[in-house]
Amino acid sequence: MPMSAELLRQISLFKDLTAEELAHVYQLTVEHHYQRGDYVFMEGQEREAVYFIRRGLIKTFKVDDEGREHIINILGRGSMFPHVGFFQDTPYPATAEAMESSILLSIRCRPFDQLLTEKPEIARKVMRVMGERILLLQSKLQELASYDSHDRVIALLRHFAEEYGEPHADGIHVKLPITHGEMANMIGMTRESVNRIWNQLRREGVLSGQRDEWIFNIERL
Repeated sequence: MPMSAELLRQISLFKDLTAEELAHVYQLTVEHHYQRGDYVFMEGQEREAVYFIRRGLIKTFKVDDEGREHIINILGRGSMFPHVGFFQDTPYPATAEAMESSILLSIRCRPFDQLLTEKPEIARKVMRVMGERILLLQSKLQELASYDSHDRVIALLRHFAEEYGEPHADGIHVKLPITHGEMANMIGMTRESVNRIWNQLRREGVLSGQRDEWIFNIERL
């Protein structure tokens, strides 16, 4: 198996596959390079492929009738999008945009469906991982629904630290080019509320730094 096929093992969807199974999936994989501001796909376009992030950050969002952007998620290395994945024929449910220089891997839906038909063991492993992710997402959504504004910001901060953080002696460094307005869109709050709570957390020593590189001191929460 080519060494490059091992890249797929960094993707949670394929974590349980054997070397031989990874090689089959790798044959369907294409690498793409995007610069900041490039669109991967637009909401409503025909779904042709599913993408995986090898490096970089991708923002998925919807635009309402008044032209306002509503962020669904910010995704980092190893993430798959769209989350509905391979098993629906509906158009892309949102727009995906690169937030920085990014390298993505794509797998076209129809060839992958054919592979799962031919290799049912791969299908079982992939479906098991997808089921685990759906249960985790449901749990997080239920928790978020019960949170007040302060707890929503804390939950988002913890999410950023877990997904994008790098531990250092002075705390967890998170390099993430996101504004308070974009954070507010993600958790259903106003920019002013996020800004107020963020400043409070700065005064309490929970976070420091500036936009694009924050330092989180999670133990102070």
